[in-house]
Amino acid sequence: MSDGTIPPDATPPSGFVDAEPARPVSQPGGPSRADRARKAAYRARFGLVYLALAVVAGVGVGALVVLLTRPDAAPAARWSAWAPEGSDSAKAKQIADHVSKSYRLPDGQQLTTALVGPPQVSAGASGNVPVRAIAVRPDTSTGKKEESDIAVIDARDSLMFILCGLGNNCSIAGGKASQARHALLRREALELALYTFKYVHGVDSVSVFLPPRPDGAAAATSVFLRKSDVRAELSKPLANTIGPRTPTVGKMTKLELATVNRLTSPRLYSYQYQQAQDGSAVLVYDPIILGT
Repeated sequence: MSDGTIPPDATPPSGFVDAEPARPVSQPGGPSRADRARKAAYRARFGLVYLALAVVAGVGVGALVVLLTRPDAAPAARWSAWAPEGSDSAKAKQIADHVSKSYRLPDGQQLTTALVGPPQVSAGASGNVPVRAIAVRPDTSTGKKEESDIAVIDARDSLMFILCGLGNNCSIAGGKASQARHALLRREALELALYTFKYVHGVDSVSVFLPPRPDGAAAATSVFLRKSDVRAELSKPLANTIGPRTPTVGKMTKLELATVNRLTSPRLYSYQYQQAQDGSAVLVYDPIILGT
């Protein structure tokens, strides 16, 4: 009885067709030249992008390193080595004391003391009368201004310094009156005004009354400065205008003397007081032309 197995040499039954021998599947052909060129272009493009990103990252890291390692920016230069503290009235008194103590006669004695306060005038037994306004008459000697060009300034924005020597009527007791000593007094007036404008709020003008001559041979004088007159000097360190060391009589350098003359000589005045209708006082300034 047959087990259903077909012998190897048996003839296949009818209806069967011999199949072709199995062959391995052939691999597809390699990429074309165009495909290879396209891939190369992509690789180059991505390479440039990566390079650009690396450059940007490197610049950022470098900038961060510079910011972290560079020293802090140098602080702005101080306007002056010394500065007053406290309220505005306290500052004004400190300025008067600090500046006046640095001015000395050749024998070492203090040149003057300095009193400071709002503009006012003594009315004897009636006490002090406040100054309401300051009237500044023009210098007509150059022909550039008329007599009617009077500047009227609100005294509420002003401070008054009185330089008082140890002689009669606040005159300077020691030494002799001279142009050199007068120049030193004007330097002191300039320094007082500069400190005041820089550190005392709300002050637009400063009057500095100079000591009279001991013999009374000349009218009393005052240096009157407005903040706008010295705006350039307030924008740079004080030492650029006047030296850090206070000279004595006749010892100013030519450069410093020229600066003092430029800023104070055109603003030197004789003065008088007039009474306003409301009982207050008006300080009237008349220009003095040095050398005339």
